Amino acid sequence: MTVPILDDLHTDTDEVVRRSVANHLNDISRLDPVLAVSTARRWSEGATATTPALVKHAMRTLIKQADAQALDLLGFAPPSADLVITGPELRSTKVTQVDELVFGVDVFNDGPAPVRLAVDYVIHYRKANGSTAPRVFKLTTRTLAPGRRLALERRHSFKPISTRRHYPGAHALEIQINGRRSGKAEFIVDL
Repeated sequence: MTVPILDDLHTDTDEVVRRSVANHLNDISRLDPVLAVSTARRWSEGATATTPALVKHAMRTLIKQADAQALDLLGFAPPSADLVITGPELRSTKVTQVDELVFGVDVFNDGPAPVRLAVDYVIHYRKANGSTAPRVFKLTTRTLAPGRRLALERRHSFKPISTRRHYPGAHALEIQINGRRSGKAEFIVDL
């Protein structure tokens, strides 16, 4: 196993080496999430100034997958009833290859304490067989003070790319905050 090598290198003075360590731990997280989180937690306990950024980068796939242990490690508690989420609201429910899907979401902290937020969005892409497959994209990471509102807007392109083929028909969008999905909005892709 490569974890002993990563243990030796995670505090290296060279940023390129630390980034490589984070990428490798992220790769491990796809095969063994428990090992990846426990390794990152151990590194966080003896943290240097560069450790938080390394751990955040290493946990990125698990955060998108809503892994409870990774979310907890980075300080993202499950959303409470005090967090009021409005949206997503779509500017248009029809998208072509030359358009972008434009959407907004509004988050209000009605609670008494600040809330650390990992805000992602999920596109449920239509596949060739008519089913859909979700893909998670990072929107932002913020701390929202009590009584404060966070209004976000994003544009998502449907231009043809070599790594993803788009199929016409019904797609959907959801917002994911601290691993919990909410507010599904459907739209049509017309190619």
